Amino acid sequence: MIFHQFRLLRNQAFARFFVGNVISLIGWGFNFIAVSWLVLEITGSKLALGKLVAVSTLPGLVIALYVGSIIDRMNRKHLLVIIDIYRGIFTLAVPVLYYFDAFHLWQLYVMSFLTGVGFGIFWPCASAFVQELVPEKDYMAANSLLSASYQTGALTGSAVGGFVVAWWGAQVALALDGGTYLISALLISTASYRPAAHLKKAEPVWRTFIQGLQFAHRNKLIFLFGLFALLSDVAIWGALAVLTIALSTDILQTGARGFGLMDGAYGVGALLATIFAVWATSLFRRRDFLIVAYAIAGLTCFFLPAMPGLGWAMLLFFIMGLHNNSARIVSRTILMEVIPNQVMGRAQTILGTATRLLIIASTMLAGWLAEWAGVGVGLQATAGMFWLSLAGVVLITVVRPEFFSDWEQSRLK
Repeated sequence: MIFHQFRLLRNQAFARFFVGNVISLIGWGFNFIAVSWLVLEITGSKLALGKLVAVSTLPGLVIALYVGSIIDRMNRKHLLVIIDIYRGIFTLAVPVLYYFDAFHLWQLYVMSFLTGVGFGIFWPCASAFVQELVPEKDYMAANSLLSASYQTGALTGSAVGGFVVAWWGAQVALALDGGTYLISALLISTASYRPAAHLKKAEPVWRTFIQGLQFAHRNKLIFLFGLFALLSDVAIWGALAVLTIALSTDILQTGARGFGLMDGAYGVGALLATIFAVWATSLFRRRDFLIVAYAIAGLTCFFLPAMPGLGWAMLLFFIMGLHNNSARIVSRTILMEVIPNQVMGRAQTILGTATRLLIIASTMLAGWLAEWAGVGVGLQATAGMFWLSLAGVVLITVVRPEFFSDWEQSRLK
């Protein structure tokens, strides 16, 4: 029963998307370490690193206003292929410039901004694409496998990427990253796929955004749940994107190798979460599981600065990845169950806008805290984001005690 989700890989279209995603995310792991290391090596500033992460997130904030309209009226497979090719071209531009001795730091910020546009479209589109590929009863299994593709890629990319950067340089890592996007585009393009009916005529962006707000207004508790759940994503993609490399360089003194190994340890835990989440929610209520998972993720982040060595830090990152990603799988599955496919893009517009605003704020705050108050203070402040996700689950339970039980009953029907 635990491995029940892997039968979905018999679905040819889903399997090709899954494999392509794993490959491109290996490249993303290379990219994350390479650009972070280049900025820190050239500037020596954690705040500059925070600005880089903010720059890569900023276009997602703008594109979030458009993404719902784009996703809901385009062939989602074609859109994923276009975005992969787009990301590959702009990522490869940096090592090409370096080869011709024409590289400057500002070009790295431009590349991060442009690829950030791609990421801002790709992930909401991927969620809606998966909804079309599998029946509703398989959403949990598909969501766990989608997370597995993310974590397998991130794990391999982060663990290997640290050594690639240390041995051959950041430019080689970026070249490999660009190639993985093109391979992913090829795999997804060959998947057989019949799109569902989408919007037949273009709607103004403002109307799409208003429709998303109207959905949030009519479904306040669903939106509130999504908002609190995304805070744990903000911790990982925002603050910890800055603080992990600072922890490796300032406290553990392990450089790019330690950065890659800690990120990889998180990936191992997050990968196992694809099985752990299915098993745990078959034994415990989703609400109870979310509360425990967010509590443990916050505790591991809080105690990271006190770890005496890299091995202990890797253990805490592993535990954090196991519990945070399990909570992410469960929360995303709940949202997929309660948000209709035909409005998923517009709902993603609202939640995506909120996520990116918070990521930009958290990266800048994390960089500032690391620079002026210390990496330890930044990590302990970040732990509060996981605990706010926990508080959101508790708050919804108090406001409407039957809220989570309603989802449990609908799942059992």
